[in-house]
Amino acid sequence: MQIKEIQYFKLFRDVCKIINSSLNFTEVLNSITENYVKALNVKACAIFLLSREWNVLKVRASYGLSEAYLNKGVVDAEKSMVESLEGKPVLVYDVMKDPRVQYPKEAKKEGISSILSVPITVMGKIIGVLRIYNSKPHKYSDDEIEFISSLADMGAIAIENARHFKEFRNVCGVISSSLDVKEVLNAIVKSAVSSLTVKACAIFLLNRLENRLEIGASYGLSDAYLNKGPVDAEKSIKASLSGKTVLVYDVTKDSRVQYPKQAQGEGIASILSVPIPVKGNVIGVLRIYTSKPYKFFENEMEFISGLAEMGGIAIDNARMYDHLKADHESLINETHRWFEFGRIS
Repeated sequence: MQIKEIQYFKLFRDVCKIINSSLNFTEVLNSITENYVKALNVKACAIFLLSREWNVLKVRASYGLSEAYLNKGVVDAEKSMVESLEGKPVLVYDVMKDPRVQYPKEAKKEGISSILSVPITVMGKIIGVLRIYNSKPHKYSDDEIEFISSLADMGAIAIENARHFKEFRNVCGVISSSLDVKEVLNAIVKSAVSSLTVKACAIFLLNRLENRLEIGASYGLSDAYLNKGPVDAEKSIKASLSGKTVLVYDVTKDSRVQYPKQAQGEGIASILSVPIPVKGNVIGVLRIYTSKPYKFFENEMEFISGLAEMGGIAIDNARMYDHLKADHESLINETHRWFEFGRIS
C-alpha cells in the first residue's frame, strides 16, 4: 500500500470512529479538523457551517489556523468559493491569482497557498463546507477530491446528530431543573433557532374558551409581528391543532396563513407548524420561521417534533405541580380551620 493510500485509509478509519464515538458537538468538529490535518499532512483544516438566514459561512472548528486569520472578517457565502455551496468541490491552486478567494492577502500572510473547499451535505442539503489549506501550491486528483468529499458527507452525519443532541441536552437540563413553564419554553425556542439556523421560532398555546392561539414563547420575532392581532385557531394553519405537521412553503400564496402581509413584512417566507401533544390532546403548536422558502428534511422534522413533545411534557409537569401545590395549600388551610374551631369550642 502506497503512503498516500495509507494516509487516506487512516483518515477514513478515524472519521468513522468520530461518527460512532461522540455526540458532543464541539468535540466532533474539532476531532474531524484535527484528523484531516494529521492524516493528510496539510497545513490546516476548517469547518464552516452555513447560516441560512444571513448567507454567511461561520467557522465552527479549525486546526492549524491562527486566531488572526479566523477573525479576518465575515465569510460571505456568495463571495467565498461559492461553487462549494452549489454542491461542487473547489480547488484554488494559487490564492493570490484566484478571484474566488475572498481574503487573498490575509491567506498569503497566514502562509496559505492552496485551498480545497468541499461541500458538507446531509440528505441532499448543503449545511456548510470543509476546507483544507496547503502551505505550498498543491493539486488534488479527481479521485482524491471525490474521497475527501465523500468523507466530508460522512462527517456531516456526525455533525448533524451532535448539533441536535446538544440542543436536546440543553432543553432537558432546563426541564429537569425548573418548573417555570416560561423558562422551559424560552429554552426550546432558542434551541430550535440555534440548531436549525432559522429566522425564528415561537410556541403558541391554545385558549379553548376563546379558540385562539396565545403566544407562550418566541425567539427571533419582532414585537410588532407578535402584536399583529389575535391568532384565530380556525384561521391560522388549523390542521396543526388536529395533530398534523404542516409546512407553508410560501406565506404569500397559502390561504392557511392568517396574516400573510404581516409575515412578508417580517421577512418570513416559510412556516413549519408542529402540534404540541399532551396525553393525546393537542394543547398548542410550535412554529419555525425561515426567511427564504425552505423544505425541511425528515431528520429536521423529527428534531422539531421532539422539541414540541418536550414542551408538552414541561407544560404538563408544571400543571401537575400547580395542582399538587394548590391541593397542599388547601389541606393546610383546612387543617388550620379545624385547629381554630377546636380552640374556640
